[in-house]
Amino acid sequence: MIPISSSPATASASSSYGPTSPPSSCRNAAPSPPSSNSTPTSSTTPTVPPSLTTTSSPSSSPSSPPPLPPLQPTPPALPPTTLSCSSHPNPAPPTSPTTSASASSLPPVPTPRSASSSKWSAPTSAQTPTRFLSSSSPPPDAPRHLSPVAHALLEKIDLNSHDHTVHSLITIYSYLDDPGAARKVFNGIPSRDVVSWNAMMKAYGRVGMNGEVGRMLRDMVKDGAVVPNAVTLAVVLAACRDEGDLVLGRWVEEWSKSAGMETDSLVGSALVGMYEKCGEIAEARRVFDSIIDKDVVAWNAMITGYAQNGMSNEAISLFHNMKKAGVCPDKITLAGVLSACSAVGALELGSELDGYASCRGLYNNVYVGTALVDMYAKCGDLDKAIEVFRKMRCKNVASWNALICGLAFNGQGDEAIQHFELMRNEDGLKPDDITFIGVLSACVHAGLVKDGKRWFNSLTSEFQIIPKIEHYSCMVDLLARSGHLEEVWDFIEKIPDKVDAVMLGALLAACRKCKNVEIGERVINRIIQLEPTNSWNYVVSSKIYASSGRLDDSAKMRGPMRERGVNKTPGCSWVEISGKVLEFYAGDEPQHGADDMYQVLDLLVDEMRLEGYVPNLDVV
Repeated sequence: MIPISSSPATASASSSYGPTSPPSSCRNAAPSPPSSNSTPTSSTTPTVPPSLTTTSSPSSSPSSPPPLPPLQPTPPALPPTTLSCSSHPNPAPPTSPTTSASASSLPPVPTPRSASSSKWSAPTSAQTPTRFLSSSSPPPDAPRHLSPVAHALLEKIDLNSHDHTVHSLITIYSYLDDPGAARKVFNGIPSRDVVSWNAMMKAYGRVGMNGEVGRMLRDMVKDGAVVPNAVTLAVVLAACRDEGDLVLGRWVEEWSKSAGMETDSLVGSALVGMYEKCGEIAEARRVFDSIIDKDVVAWNAMITGYAQNGMSNEAISLFHNMKKAGVCPDKITLAGVLSACSAVGALELGSELDGYASCRGLYNNVYVGTALVDMYAKCGDLDKAIEVFRKMRCKNVASWNALICGLAFNGQGDEAIQHFELMRNEDGLKPDDITFIGVLSACVHAGLVKDGKRWFNSLTSEFQIIPKIEHYSCMVDLLARSGHLEEVWDFIEKIPDKVDAVMLGALLAACRKCKNVEIGERVINRIIQLEPTNSWNYVVSSKIYASSGRLDDSAKMRGPMRERGVNKTPGCSWVEISGKVLEFYAGDEPQHGADDMYQVLDLLVDEMRLEGYVPNLDVV
């Protein structure tokens, strides 16, 4: 970390989506991320063409499955980890809903309690171990040692070959972060069926060993004794999504077609999630359109995919289509659409979803509540953001981050710092790197130079956070706005590997404001090398020279723009009218046929002139 010197600085709604339901309960700990559906389970194998039940070569018949893609090198053994329900710092929406539980959706790992407070004890002779194994996951407070005890009892009473119990054992060991024990159980099954394979694949997927999921699919297909079913494909596709393995994901889709399997919601949603996570949005939409009977999981997968890939208008449009299709949105739908609303400023739709969430009791869902806070803050309605935040019974780090960053980015630096101090007093919450982006941004807007330096210097020493490019950018902006241009340049010189166009752009804008040509020239040479096609760099550089009377140098900045074919990017703003977001670009041509709007704009300009307002052309 580069230390910063601490020298004194200068300068209640009705719902049209469906019936209401009572609020859900909220645990003390931050809840797990919402899942559009539970981990897929199956007890039977779907009907498969006879040609797939044999181990014929891929070229033996037209209906044979395609050859498997090459096996990736075996990764090094993973160190033991503890899976917990830590919240993601980004208030963006949850991962695209697919059909397997990722590591982030796991409940906290059970830990043994003291004898005086334990609610669980080892099974007695009157208890059967299958009662402990009857659910797909262990009770949240069950001590870790119960699983080996139950396993030993199964061996003793000769139930170790019972299908249901061994599959439950695999699942429980995976929840306890012990895939090795789960694999031993799997290897000991004398006659494995498709449920056995699926249970082991899901066990690997739960602990993030996605490469092993793909290896098991290859082993399963190579063995040929058991044919993969829809659940198998969904689990493998979820692993491909998390691993970014587009090659294997495409093979799975081809195999399902050759097997004559219809693209139902289970496999289709998993394919959509895999393609959108790999950046193939067009492919994701193709699969979505091919799903025979779309349920809420399929709609959520596509909406969330659009939102997470910056296609907010498409996400909102698809949400309206979802309503027309009569599908009732759930918490994952709301999180995805609210994220899209916050990106384009669709406050009207966001407020409508707020009313729906309130009627359905979804404020108790930490992800819906956080998405609402983020949406209101980014749309500029800070009072409503604070109101929703206070109503939330469950708050995690992302919830606090959404409010702190929202206040900071809207210029309410002092209030953002106050909420940061309140967050530090909350039990079980620890500020993360996103928190400090908001805190440092708050210092920028409030002009708190000394506080900003203090918090930046404490990142590693007090909070064990390694500064990222965003933190350095905030410090550059903070020092530049306060007029400490020489200090900013020295700061940048000490972090050459982390300097980007955002940092240099903040310093260039400060040089323009302070009319500092000397440092401005240094910045101009570096920023144009980093972003030779960004028109803003040339325009601001030209104005810096012009403001100092160097008109020849100002005119020379236009030459490279023409040589490189760089055109000035027009300014853009948007406004929401009757639930539709309209974008307006700088120019003389009327847009969107909004003649009445332009007439009102002309009246406002005339009134401004009558009031004696003179525009400041230096900042244009």
